[in-house]
Amino acid sequence: MAGPLHIRAARPEDAAALADLHLRSWRETYAQDVPEHVYARMEEEGPARWARRLEDPDAGVTWVGTVRDTGELAGFSRAMATGPGDVRPLLLAGLYVLAGWHGQGLGRALLEHAVGDAPAYLWVAEGNERAQRFYGRNGFVLTGERRVEERFGGIADLRMVR
Repeated sequence: MAGPLHIRAARPEDAAALADLHLRSWRETYAQDVPEHVYARMEEEGPARWARRLEDPDAGVTWVGTVRDTGELAGFSRAMATGPGDVRPLLLAGLYVLAGWHGQGLGRALLEHAVGDAPAYLWVAEGNERAQRFYGRNGFVLTGERRVEERFGGIADLRMVR
């Protein structure tokens, strides 16, 4: 990716920064739609959860978008193989870009690194129309399937596939 951002594979030493980025991006994206106790749990458990993910070769691949000058993380994507019998062979398990970097092409580049043009699926928050439009522009369509994530404060997710 040209410009002030660079994409690379996440490394185990990125765990704390990824946990912080994940929490910040959730606060920007979902604000008061997510109860404060969920954010508190993310803050407390996030660094260890990210460390486990980054050290486990079976936990998928995480890509980070970094600011070239500072190395600060601006976004991430995470994908994992789902195995036989699932709706698609790849799950885009997460893609978040800090609001200050929206519109710079980072989301598209992170999506490309995570799943390329392969058949994949994802879950997107029902109220996150910006993300739904982004995924639609990148070939994903809503399937009509909906789930409610109680552990994340009751956020309703919609499945998209391509």
